[in-house]
Amino acid sequence: MNGVMNIVKASLRNAVGRKWKFALVVFLFGAAVVVLTHAYDLAETFELIQAVGQEIESEGAEPSVEQVEAMARGAAMFALFSLLNLAFGFGTILFAFLMPGGMVADERRSGAIMLWAQHPMPLRSFYLQRYLGIQVATFVALAIFGLTGAVAALPSGTAPTTELGGVASICLTGVLACAIGFAITALGIRRAALIGLLYYLLSGAVASLLENPLLETSTAAESARAVLPFVIFPAGVIDDLVAGFGSGVAWDWGATGLAFYHFFLWTGIAWLGLRRIERRPLKL
Repeated sequence: MNGVMNIVKASLRNAVGRKWKFALVVFLFGAAVVVLTHAYDLAETFELIQAVGQEIESEGAEPSVEQVEAMARGAAMFALFSLLNLAFGFGTILFAFLMPGGMVADERRSGAIMLWAQHPMPLRSFYLQRYLGIQVATFVALAIFGLTGAVAALPSGTAPTTELGGVASICLTGVLACAIGFAITALGIRRAALIGLLYYLLSGAVASLLENPLLETSTAAESARAVLPFVIFPAGVIDDLVAGFGSGVAWDWGATGLAFYHFFLWTGIAWLGLRRIERRPLKL
């Protein structure tokens, strides 16, 4: 038991040491969103832009200098907020994919895996324990990111349960992204983070395509809608799951089961990949 905990702790410390700078950058983006949302009333700014636009349209005249300046300030504020929010959201998911890195594939390619193969512990167990340490570090960082996002949303007057759902969404999405990244590297594939990120983006594009009203009557689209939730990244499923944190919303047990399915699916893929590599550690 002590040996297991030592591997987990060492893996956790190593993950923090490798990725703390990137995590700090993501946190700073989130902190900037918090400062912006608390320093400026974005809803009021948007209403001001609408009011000025309607005034210009109703008058049918050239806008005054004051109106142009007001709209320019509002547009610049929204552009800055959108940019920071995008960087924070993208940085969070990219961080989760990057955490496992090329842990298995790179060590197999370099031959460093033979150092671990000499231990009496099976390679599968060794790497899974390292992965556990990485997941702990990932979850802690994601929880911090999620709380930062919740603080940024507080001025909107949203219920605390909804804010808790936002934190849970970030944590669940990131933990699954980390599992996918580890599974890919456990298959011996390099650049696992890049492949995982492409899978995430492609999943979003496919899900959006299937929501197109023009495909509603298509038999192929209906069949795809039935199968794809088990294949693509379950971003929508996680949204349905965390919606249960809101007051008056029934808990979606189907979404919960599907989210667990994806996590265990990728963990199983990782286990199979490690089992194959265990038989032939070096890539010949």
